[in-house]
Order: sequence, then structure tokens, then C-alpha cells
Amino acid sequence: MWRRIPILSGLQELDPAPRRFLLFIVFNVVSWQCIIGPPLVLFARKIDMPPSWVGFLISFTPLSMLLVVITGLLVTRFGPKRVMFITWTLRNLVACLVFAMPWAMARWGVAAGGYVLMGATFGFCLMRAVGAGGWFPWLHEVVPEAQRGAYFSSEAAIAQLLGVIVAIFQAWVLRGDPGPDRFIAIYAAGIAAGFFSTFWMYRVPGGRGAAERVTIRSDMASYRRTLGDRAFVLFVLVASLCFSTTSWLGTAAVLYLRDALGLSSRTIMIITALCSLCIMMTIRHWARFAERNGSAQAMCLSLAGHAAVSAAFLLLWPGAAWSTWLAAPLMVGASVFGAAFWMTTHRAMLSLVRASDRVGYSNLWTVGTSLMLGLTPITAGFVIDHGGLWGFRTCFLSASIGGLFCAWLCLRVAEGSIRPIPAQHRVPLFLRPAAMLGRGVRITIGLDESNR
Repeated sequence: MWRRIPILSGLQELDPAPRRFLLFIVFNVVSWQCIIGPPLVLFARKIDMPPSWVGFLISFTPLSMLLVVITGLLVTRFGPKRVMFITWTLRNLVACLVFAMPWAMARWGVAAGGYVLMGATFGFCLMRAVGAGGWFPWLHEVVPEAQRGAYFSSEAAIAQLLGVIVAIFQAWVLRGDPGPDRFIAIYAAGIAAGFFSTFWMYRVPGGRGAAERVTIRSDMASYRRTLGDRAFVLFVLVASLCFSTTSWLGTAAVLYLRDALGLSSRTIMIITALCSLCIMMTIRHWARFAERNGSAQAMCLSLAGHAAVSAAFLLLWPGAAWSTWLAAPLMVGASVFGAAFWMTTHRAMLSLVRASDRVGYSNLWTVGTSLMLGLTPITAGFVIDHGGLWGFRTCFLSASIGGLFCAWLCLRVAEGSIRPIPAQHRVPLFLRPAAMLGRGVRITIGLDESNR
């Protein structure tokens, strides 16, 4: 019976090294959810930060990742483990700047608190970005190819279980009409968890630097070989565009629930906990589908499902009685399909990486996806700031129409490099969106034949 529990069934398929990496992720996820998660957006709006500024705040995380281009040499020379340990420690120290917010707000006003929050968040993201270039090379080293589907689904399930626990804790802290001090308390919990994550990070095996001397010329040669892999470059371009479509909804959703529908911070965090719970219970079904049918179909169906849910957000009319009750199911649907797409896309990416150039491949992937994930929130923030309610609707339409187009691109690009798609599944599914959505729902709830 216990083997059928999604988290346990995935963990049983992993070797000791991937399991230790997951232990490090436990504390890292808690830190991330408290510092960069949904409370950050709620915190920013609490101190009257405009939506355009919130867009910049959200963009700090992906845009700072562009630094991996110039930090690849550090990772290769000193090893992912050493670089990540130092930078993860520094990011937690820099995040402590948020404790100066009450003093800054008392001395210079509420706007000063916004500047401190942006400074602390930017510093956190910047330090993380310097070391994050070692994440995928280290992961590629410790997780065997045959276990990557099980690993990513287990990682997603654990992350979502922790997301449920953390979101419930945050909902309790933010009950009633929370002031800035309660948001800072959540930030403090994230910083504490961050320091614990550095301790567990050092217990993960591998991650050593190159034995031979690494030069800038050899580092650039790795990038040239990566750029010469046309199939991988094309996959990065398409995946980046896909992530951009999901980011349109991701940027607007929490803001819409708070500003347009008037939901409280506590209610939003309870919905967030429900989303994490549903992802935890369904992500393994998508992993099994991808392992049996290939990543291309999984990417296509999950992104099409996300696009359909994005269109349904147009039904959430401010002031309408049904909007409050419909918000939670739509948020759950978007989260489940979005997590499935994220997992299957990373699975496909790792399958295309050449072991000899892990750093070059992972850095190109990080730069491409981070650029789109960073520019989209900035654009969405300005659209919402200047368009109001119609700005939100523009974001929902962009996520829907763009998502359907990108779902088709996933089949066209990934099928040749991942696994051939049976002819009977190509055109009919795309020409019948209802059939695609229906199959996506069946996969999600575990009724697809791949889960039997």
C-alpha cells in the first residue's frame, strides 16, 4: 500500500546520491517559498508597491540568472559544490537586509520600505545566480539518466508537500489584516531555512571541480560546441517561449486575486496550499506518461491544459458571486498543468545534454529560459499598471493563445530529438482541443493507460 503513495514510490526508485540531493532541496524549498514565493507579491502590494514595480520584483530571479554565462568557469574550476555553498551562504546574509525595513519606513516613509525590499530581494537573487550555474551540472552528475523521470517527479512532489505545509503556516501568520512585521517574520523563517540548506548541501556527494586546468578559452570552446548543437538550441528557443506564456498567467494570477477579486492574503495562501497539494498527488502520473510516450506529448498536453485554464480566468468577473468559488479550481488547474510542463520540459532538456559539456549546455538553457521568464513579468506588470482590468485580461489571453501555439511547437521540435510521436496522435489531438484537454485531465487524475 505504501508503495502507491506518489512520493514514496518515486523515492524507492532512486539511488542514495539523488536522495541526498533531495534532502538539500527540502530546506531550500522552504527558504524559497518564504523569500521569493507568493508572500513576496502580497508584501509588495501591502506597502503600496505599484504592479509595474511588482513585475520588476518578480523578474529579479530569472534575469539575475543571466550571470551564469560568466560564472561557468568558476563552476568548472572549483566545482558546483564549493561554488554553490559559498553563494548560498552569501544570499542568506544579503537577505537579512529586509530586517532594516521597519527602520527605513519609520525614517523615510513607506516608499523607503519598498526600496529596501527590492534591494534585499535583488541581492538574494544575485548571489543565488552566481552559484546556480552549478545546479544542473551537479544534478546531471548524481542522477543517472534512467532515474531522471522518477527524480524530477519526486522532487516536484516533495516541493509541493512542503509548499502545502509552508503555505498553511503563511496563511496562519497572515490571518486578519497583517502588517509588514508579519511578512518580515515569514522572511526570517526563509532565511533560517536557507542556512540549514547549506548544511545539507555539503553532505551531497560529487560536485568536484575539474582535475585539469580550466581556462577561459576551454570554457568558451564548451559554449561553441553547445551552440553548434542545433537541435538543442532550437529546443531552448521553443522552451523559452513556452515558459513565457506560462509566466503571463503566473505574474497576473495572485495580483488578480488580491486586487480585482478582493481576496485576503490568508485566502490566497490557502489556495496556494491547495495547489501544492494537488501537484503533489498528480505529478507522478505525468512522469509515467512522459516515460512511456516521450516528453514531446507530455509537454504538448500539459501546456495545452495550462492554456485552456488561462482562458477560463476570463470568467472571473470582479463582484460576481461565482468568481470567489471558481478562483480556487482555476488556480489548481493552472498549477497542476504548469508543474507538469515544467517537469517534463526539464526531463527533455537533460536528455539532450552531452556529458562532456554539461556546464555549457546547462548555462545556455538557463540564459534562454531566464531571459523570457524575466522579461515577461516586467511586460505584464506594465500592461496591468496601465490597462487595469483589461490589462489582466490581456495577460490571460496571452497565456491562452500563446500556450496553444507553443503546445503545437513542442510536438514539432521535441518529437525528432526525444522520441517519435505515433502518427495517430499528431494531427487529431491538436485539431481537437477538447480531446487534448480531456486526455490531459485523464493523465492528471491517473486514468490514462500509462499509469496502469
